[in-house]
Amino acid sequence: MDQVMAYESEAVLQHSRNRATLKETFNDYLQVVKPGITISNMFTAFTGLFVATKGDPGITLTLATVVGSSFVVMSGCALNNYIDRDIDQHMERTKGRALPNGRIPEWSVIALGLLLGLIGVSALSLFATMTSAYMALVGLFFYVIVYTGLTKRTTTLSTVIGGISGAMPPLIGWTAATGSVNTMGWVLFAILFIWQPPHFLALGMRRVKDYAAAGIPLLPVVYGFKPTKIQIVLWTAAIIPVSILPYVLGKENLLYLAAAVLLGSVWLVKGLRGFRTGDDTVWATKMFKFSLIYLMTMCIAMMVGVLF
Repeated sequence: MDQVMAYESEAVLQHSRNRATLKETFNDYLQVVKPGITISNMFTAFTGLFVATKGDPGITLTLATVVGSSFVVMSGCALNNYIDRDIDQHMERTKGRALPNGRIPEWSVIALGLLLGLIGVSALSLFATMTSAYMALVGLFFYVIVYTGLTKRTTTLSTVIGGISGAMPPLIGWTAATGSVNTMGWVLFAILFIWQPPHFLALGMRRVKDYAAAGIPLLPVVYGFKPTKIQIVLWTAAIIPVSILPYVLGKENLLYLAAAVLLGSVWLVKGLRGFRTGDDTVWATKMFKFSLIYLMTMCIAMMVGVLF
């Protein structure tokens, strides 16, 4: 009887271990596709779609755009993780990832990335528009090949170049509804493009030791904090007039205009304070966090603005 009970206990324990291992593996693959980045890009893609349709995108088009763009973003993240698996070992923030530690096979991440990209582009081309599928492919190409593969390890301009891929989601959403890239579509692209350098340069300052250890030539690593602060302020200043253009084009209302001017001004003032801060890391952290608040609030303002 004791032997039977012992056997059953061992079986239960082994079952629990298998479930734990399965959960850990699932979490590893989930982190490979970077859910935080995916959700952020999905939100901006939906914003482009919502604005283009004046708040009435329809269920089918919404699902196609959200799922399609999200899968393409996850594809890029998975392939980015594969390419960066060597340098991730040297960064405190990334050394615990699954690929640097060999917890999941490299080939599986490549396969996952390619499969997600195929599904995402297919969803956009079949249920949205071919133009939106082209925009997704352009974004994927710039993120994986141009940014991750060619410039991230070679030039301080990688932050700007990578901004092209990061600015594609609202353009995907816009073209999913319109089938064409017009002036307003490019304005949405421009706002997201200009938003990215101050966002990622602030992150670079926060993680400067990590990037230096990995040999990534970000601006704060190569030239230091003062030139980085100047760049951050210039980009935040540039976003104010560009963010006003949707109102100038007659696509947004006074509520949006007020939000764009207020948010841009607050961001710029915070940036200027960096020249007299006593703690660069604390300042960079505040700038990074506010950049996220800026993006989320601007997207909401855009969507509310087309409804009234």
